[in-house]
Amino acid sequence: MPHFARHLEHHTIINPFPGIAKLEAALGHRIGARIGSNESMAKPASPLAAQFGEAMAELARLYPDPYAHGLRQRAAAHNGVDAGQVLFDTGADSLILLALRLSCNVGDAVVCTAGTYPTFRYFAEGVGARILEVPYQQQGDRLQTDLPRLAEVARAERAAVLYLANPDNPTGHYWGADELLSLREMLPSTTLLILDEAYVDFCVDAQDAPPRGALPNTLRLRTLSKAYALAGLRVGYAIAPPDIVAKADQIRPQFALSSFAQLAAQTVMDDPDYSRQLIAATIHLRDKLADALRARDLVVKPSHTNFVCIAYRDAASSEAIHRQLLSDGIAVHRPPHPAVRHLLRVTAQPQALSAKVMAALAEG
Repeated sequence: MPHFARHLEHHTIINPFPGIAKLEAALGHRIGARIGSNESMAKPASPLAAQFGEAMAELARLYPDPYAHGLRQRAAAHNGVDAGQVLFDTGADSLILLALRLSCNVGDAVVCTAGTYPTFRYFAEGVGARILEVPYQQQGDRLQTDLPRLAEVARAERAAVLYLANPDNPTGHYWGADELLSLREMLPSTTLLILDEAYVDFCVDAQDAPPRGALPNTLRLRTLSKAYALAGLRVGYAIAPPDIVAKADQIRPQFALSSFAQLAAQTVMDDPDYSRQLIAATIHLRDKLADALRARDLVVKPSHTNFVCIAYRDAASSEAIHRQLLSDGIAVHRPPHPAVRHLLRVTAQPQALSAKVMAALAEG
């Protein structure tokens, strides 16, 4: 059962500008004259038309569909859920913030892994949450989240939210469907599980298949940044029970997802071969990169993502390599949290396999 922030629990907020698409659906016919939205005239000729074409200029001129109905239908069909269980916003990051606004009062406890995707902590601090962190577990060559301990802390502290990136960022570790379902069962029914699945498209083996559908009191986050190459357009969606989606729609910014972003997302989602080919090429390059790094005696964590994670002997070693790479104009990621400062995260890109990058990474 969802538990919303106190000011939202028994209050329904009505969107004053639901958009043309919702109006057309309610009326049962199209709106041919948009003269109530205070949109600009099509003339004089927009400089966008010369740069990007008339279609782009027209998309820029008109307000977008606030509810991204076309995208919700596509994502629902792709995931085997109803459109009422899908929510779009400007990337998974915005959905994390939306989930925290939806669930947290100032001082409420939220639980996460120490060193996991730092944007969660960034937003949790902004809403005044009390952040409780659980260390990673070292299991063989894996650095993995401690699911039982996360659930234990959530129960003890009556946490409003538990955040889990799966696959994890920055370690690349992935939990399968059985473990995730067990985690949900271990949590209080009132604790919202934010299951950040930004990299789940790269879990292509049958044994890695995530659970299907919406899970109780869980917000499952997806993005079109990685497997659809739309990082610059900021398109992400969540799969959740309808009551969570409906309440989130009441507090979500109305026109955040632009018309062009929506059209671009629809275009790539309508071409499944494009994403499949991009995923396959990325996995091939990631594995090639991991093998090349291991051949240089580096400790590379198993990855279910579009990156590899290198573990150095200490934070000083990773810092020295990171600084050298930056001085050479090469940006890899060094996580900011003290618990994972000994790691470097390298994206599977062709430049990563260059002799210069390989030599620098192996200096530790």
